[in-house]
Amino acid sequence: MPETIQGVNSVDIAVSIMEYIATQHGRARATDIAKGCGLSKSRLHKYLVSLCRTGMLFQDGSGQYCLGDTIVRLASSAATHADPLSLINNLLCEFRDRMNLSTGMVIAQSGNLVLRHYHRSFRNVEIDFRDNTPIPLHLSAAGQVYMCFGNYTPANEREQQLIEETTKLGYAVRYKPAQGIPGAQSIACPILNRKGNLLAIGVTMGFFEKEQIPDIARELNQALSTLEL
Repeated sequence: MPETIQGVNSVDIAVSIMEYIATQHGRARATDIAKGCGLSKSRLHKYLVSLCRTGMLFQDGSGQYCLGDTIVRLASSAATHADPLSLINNLLCEFRDRMNLSTGMVIAQSGNLVLRHYHRSFRNVEIDFRDNTPIPLHLSAAGQVYMCFGNYTPANEREQQLIEETTKLGYAVRYKPAQGIPGAQSIACPILNRKGNLLAIGVTMGFFEKEQIPDIARELNQALSTLEL
């Protein structure tokens, strides 16, 4: 087979692998990918190695292959005409897939905060929310981020202190839930456009050990920083 034709076929196969994983909610096992794409396990393995090396895919702790950061960045760069909130939401889905942590996108709507989209993790015990759930300003990590980075004037010294703490950290944490399952925490990070305006708030929630929180917040902030909005 001529080298050019072989190269084109290889690209076709690589794309078909990523498309198959996308149809499986962004994660799939090698055996299922092989069946879905009509490839032998040995031939599939060569493609998986290359796709993981380039960051198009990654393998999670359970051995499943997931869409990686590189493909998200390429999509963000190519889709400059796309709705920024859609790009944010897609990235939060990818973060959920990679970290196996529930994520959500909070926006300000008619003067109130709402959980516009929620993406549940794949854990057996987890919190569940409906899209467009109202989020309290004063009892949530997202509310703290909004007070800090949104168009908000602090009403008292306590709010000013929260704003200063959030500014210093670059994220906010809710250690005690206002409602829902006792023990659940949430971490919220600001999502700003190039002008420094708050577009949305990225949130991850679940049952975290206290010492895990800074690392999770850093991972979320780093993921969100790849967006060009």
